Amino acid sequence: MSASDGTCAGTGWSAVESAPANSQLAGVLAGFVFAGIVMIITEGKASVARITALRVLISAFIALALDSYAFSLLNGDVAENACARIWTESLIASGMLAVGAVAVMASISWLLSAYIETQSGEAETGPPSAQSIAGLATLERLLRRIVYGVTVMTVVLLSTVANDYVNVAFAGRGKPWWGPSISPLYVLSASLGMVGITWWRQRRAEEQSPTDYPSRNALSTAFAAVISYALCGTAAIGIITSTPIRFWNPAPNFLVIVTISFVLVVPVPAMLALIYAMPNPGRR
Repeated sequence: MSASDGTCAGTGWSAVESAPANSQLAGVLAGFVFAGIVMIITEGKASVARITALRVLISAFIALALDSYAFSLLNGDVAENACARIWTESLIASGMLAVGAVAVMASISWLLSAYIETQSGEAETGPPSAQSIAGLATLERLLRRIVYGVTVMTVVLLSTVANDYVNVAFAGRGKPWWGPSISPLYVLSASLGMVGITWWRQRRAEEQSPTDYPSRNALSTAFAAVISYALCGTAAIGIITSTPIRFWNPAPNFLVIVTISFVLVVPVPAMLALIYAMPNPGRR
């Protein structure tokens, strides 16, 4: 590192010092997700909501478990003058944590949908009351706002890490012209994507019956995107850790651009697909 306290030129944040806490956070979340997987499997009941919740939980577990390992690798990188390499690893691992967090919140909505489905199937007193319907509608709105809020928060935090990464990677030399604008443009683009997905989802909901589930294509896209990002990100961190320090002083411009593009662009389809594929427990 370039400073005794682990900080690097261009930022006052130490990626190495924060890695153990991030690794523990990802590991704890992965543990809770694994408990949810075990709960669904041991129930011995098959339904669309349960199967979908299981798919989302599996993708979240893989992303968070690998992310915990990635941050542990980052914590062990204490070589001198390795700031660019360390921050490259940290940016990729932060993207995995962001995707895993959104997948966890989406899986909670599917678990609640499965619970509502079970209660509706076991009801013996006839159709639900108006009070129950109002309660489900309130729960649906609350879940949507929570998932939207978590997604926005992860996008903002990820853009902040990307901005710090640019400052570290180009420390001591001129920052590229796109450096200062990358963070606000990313937040704006992701926010517009969320607004568009929400609008299209509401439009489709008006044409569907209350028992319809989201498109299977959206669920498949979310599942594949989350797992692909986790696997590729872990492999990239493993390769980056083995590269010599001289390769990162200074960091190659093309590698910085590829890293930023991979971390900021790839998670967006996964997050948007998870939002679009959320169930409608209130309408059911």
